[in-house]
Parts: sequence; C-alpha cells; structure tokens
Amino acid sequence: MPQTQPPDLPLPPAQRPAVGPGPRRSFPTLRTVSALILREMGARYGKSPFGFFWALMSPMILILVLSFAFSLLQRAPSLGSSFILYYASGQLTFSVYAAITGPVQKSLTYTNALLQFPTVTWFDAILARFLLNLTVSMIVFFILIYAVAFLTGSAMRFDIGLLLASLMLTAAIGFGFGTLTCYVFMEGPVIGDIWHFASRPLFIASGVLFMYEDMPQLAQDILYWNPLMHTVSLARAAIYPRYDAAFASPAYVLGVAMVMLVFGLFLVRQHHDRLLSRST
Repeated sequence: MPQTQPPDLPLPPAQRPAVGPGPRRSFPTLRTVSALILREMGARYGKSPFGFFWALMSPMILILVLSFAFSLLQRAPSLGSSFILYYASGQLTFSVYAAITGPVQKSLTYTNALLQFPTVTWFDAILARFLLNLTVSMIVFFILIYAVAFLTGSAMRFDIGLLLASLMLTAAIGFGFGTLTCYVFMEGPVIGDIWHFASRPLFIASGVLFMYEDMPQLAQDILYWNPLMHTVSLARAAIYPRYDAAFASPAYVLGVAMVMLVFGLFLVRQHHDRLLSRST
C-alpha cells in the first residue's frame, strides 16, 4: 500500500521572548526581611528552650551584681532608695544600644551566603537584624523594669512617652553606629579589634554607674559629647519623676545618629560587593 505524505500545515509564527523582567513580587523587601527575621529567631532561640529566657536573665544577673556591690559602698543610690531600680534604669537602657550595635555590625558576614540570591539585598540583611534585636531588647526592657519596680515596691509612675523616646534614641544610636562600623570593621578588621578593647569603659562613660551631675566638671565637659549619656539620663528622668536631665539634648542625639546612619548606608552600598567577595 503506497504511503501518503501528510499535508503541509502552516506553522504559527514564532513568538518573541519577553523583554521585560516579568511579574514583580509584591512587597519584596517586607517578604525578605520577614524571612530573615524568622531564620535568625529559629537559629538563636529555637535550638534551646531557654533561649529567650536567657535574654531576660543575663541583664538581670548583671543588675543584681552591681546592686549588691555598690550597696556595700554606698548607703543609698544617687536616685531613689532602690539600688536595683537605679542600676536597672541605666543598664537596661544601655543594653538596648549594645543589643543592636553588635548584630548590625555583623549583618553582612552573618548573611553572606544568603546575599548570593538576587532577592536578598545588603539592606535587607541590616534591616532584619536591626528590627529583630530592637524588638527583643524593648520587650526585655519593659518586662524587667516593671518587674524590678514591682518587686522593690517603687512607684511605677513612669513617663511612658519620655521613656519610649529615650529608648528609640538609644536604638537610633545603635543602628547608626552599627551600620557605620559594619563597613569600617570589614574594611579594617584591626580597627574592630582596637575598638572592642577601647570601648570597654563605654559602660561607665554612658552614665550607667554614675550620674552625669555627680561627675567632676572636666568629666562632664568630655562625656557630654557621648550621646548615650543623654539617652540614659533621659530614661532615668522618665523613671524618676523628681529627676530632670536638663543637660540632655534629644536633637543632638538624633543628629549624631542620623549622620552615622547616612554615612554608614552610603559606604556599605558602595563597597558591599567588594567586602563580601574579599571575606569569602
């Protein structure tokens, strides 16, 4: 039986490939930052049942040690009658700065592998670590400060507006300094080692142990330029109604924080690819 050839059918015209980038995901930064926060929460608090509990206990242990040590040297704290509340007001405020600065400094090295994906940017890594540590440190602050005030029988007539303002200014300093040193310490690791050693007296120089008004005039003239001295004093003014931190300037603190943040973001934006390729 003879074979018949199939009829020649007209072929449809070839379609051109799409030139545009295709459909964009809605809120890409929000999705990426949320995923990074959940990832770090699982890594930090998910492996141990006492992960978040230790975040509460570590500053409380330091407060108790300071309170016991200075109660042997002084009859009464500089403010109020409770050593624990006095040192808690300074230590917990300072811990907001410390809890933000360190993680933000190491944002790029911590998420180096994830930054290879096009949907994860350097700003997502920095913002995620800032938001997570800000939230945790604020929760720890309010739980402990109210617990200490309740257990010591102190009046809990806090100025919540001023207290929140002082904490947000402290967080702004931590965010700005952490972003700036994220670049500086990756550019020159030796600078980071020197700073970690030289910054140990910062705990004392920020008014955690001694109030600004109790220091000699020379120390006041020097420590006035430390923005953390302003924020710690503002937090104490919110906790102690009779204390007025007249020297503290929120505008100065905000200005310093914004200058560091702008310079830090600019430097990281310009050099993050080179720094990440050098660290791998």
